[in-house]
Amino acid sequence: MRTNYRVNSGVRFRMFTDDQLEELFLGVLHVLENTGLEVHHEESRQILKEAGAWVDGLRVRLPSWLVKESLRKAPRSFTLYARDGNRDHNIQIGPGRAHFGPGPTCPNFIDVETLERRPYVKDDVSKVATVVDALPNIDFCESLGSVDDVHADLSALYEFAEMFPNTSKPIVAWSFDKYDSEGIHKIAVAEAGGQEAFEQRPNYVHYCEPLSPLVSTFEALDKLVFAARKRIPLVFTPCPIAGGTAPVTAAGIITQGAAESWMGLTIAQQIQPGLPFIMGGVFSVMDMNSMILAYGAPELPLMMAGLTELAHYAGLPLWQTGGCTDSKTFDEQAMIEGSMSVFFSALTGGDLCHDVGYTESAMTGSVFQLAAMDEAIGYARRITRGIEVNEDTLATEVINNVGPNGHYLREPHTRRYYKNEFWYPNLCDRRNFEEWDMMGRKSMKDRTVARVRDILASHEPSPLKEGTAEVIEEVLEEAEDRVQQDWWQDREIAD
Repeated sequence: MRTNYRVNSGVRFRMFTDDQLEELFLGVLHVLENTGLEVHHEESRQILKEAGAWVDGLRVRLPSWLVKESLRKAPRSFTLYARDGNRDHNIQIGPGRAHFGPGPTCPNFIDVETLERRPYVKDDVSKVATVVDALPNIDFCESLGSVDDVHADLSALYEFAEMFPNTSKPIVAWSFDKYDSEGIHKIAVAEAGGQEAFEQRPNYVHYCEPLSPLVSTFEALDKLVFAARKRIPLVFTPCPIAGGTAPVTAAGIITQGAAESWMGLTIAQQIQPGLPFIMGGVFSVMDMNSMILAYGAPELPLMMAGLTELAHYAGLPLWQTGGCTDSKTFDEQAMIEGSMSVFFSALTGGDLCHDVGYTESAMTGSVFQLAAMDEAIGYARRITRGIEVNEDTLATEVINNVGPNGHYLREPHTRRYYKNEFWYPNLCDRRNFEEWDMMGRKSMKDRTVARVRDILASHEPSPLKEGTAEVIEEVLEEAEDRVQQDWWQDREIAD
């Protein structure tokens, strides 16, 4: 027996000292207490006022004790469940675990057949969900786009309705308003077997986004209030841009963005104490040459790593960002930028890392980038798994048995470990030149395109439960009727 023996369970990145984290934490509390935010939601302002906040018109300031109380109520660990009960597709949110998935709302898409950029349409949603369902290192699903060929107010609802049957992995859903939210939740509850069953095994997360700098919009909070009352796990995540809608310094954008998230946290925990709440965002820089939000900048993984450490210091999981690129095509730039950001997310343990598959600075979604990043995530996960040191892995007896000038191919020790000790690629090629030449000299791009097309031709997601498909049709019909009625009402007012 060995005592006082410490084991390093994996490779992790640490950027801030505890003193720096404490300084950042106090900075966020200072902003919330002294500057405050504009809260454009009357019910939320009333909830905060009754809880002890200072409300002056739209401006709301939160005393530090109220924020700390909200942080204590929110759980650090919880589970998101696969809709079909497949435990391999459950997501265990907790310390040391990083999970990956695509993002939503890109207006464009790389066509699977022509490889050309075009508007994102409804038929693309099922393709994305099927690819997500098949890729082993992609853990949750978003649509990689915003549907262009349905009524603009219904694109989010159609995305969820198309994703849900085509993957059993947990979905992160966004919506325009509470009507979308209600339709999405009706579908999820039908599959779960009722509201109580959903609360015990939630199969999706609700995404809300406030506005930087320091504005909690009506739409974001209306959806937050809905999610809190229905006990739906919640992502509340700003998208500040350093030098534009946030301070130019990394410490400054982290401080402001956390304050924007924690206003939502405080409201949610007042409505539903213990509600799973994920803070985070897309934190990057405004490129002063192109004036874009740079998705491939090194500052993005750096800022996201810093925010991750602050979130974990405060006891919250984080909505990370990675696997994305500013490149307009599937090229070396896309591989470098996407791989570096997912590696940083894995190193810092970003709980849910989204936007995997974003290209062109979030203007275009690509399942090819998504599939390539699945490979990069597997690579990163092998590194972060680290090296296990024990009596058997030290292999001293095996080394002694083989001795000088021997080999280990026939050793039981080799057969016992090689499948799990080594990482084996799906897309990267390790064959010698002659074999590669004989197989057609295919590039990484060629192999990625082939894999995506093979998944779409052969992968079969698990079916929905009986009755859920009918609920989906009912929800979409009700939504179509609603937007038509709104259209006629608007026309009558205009006339």
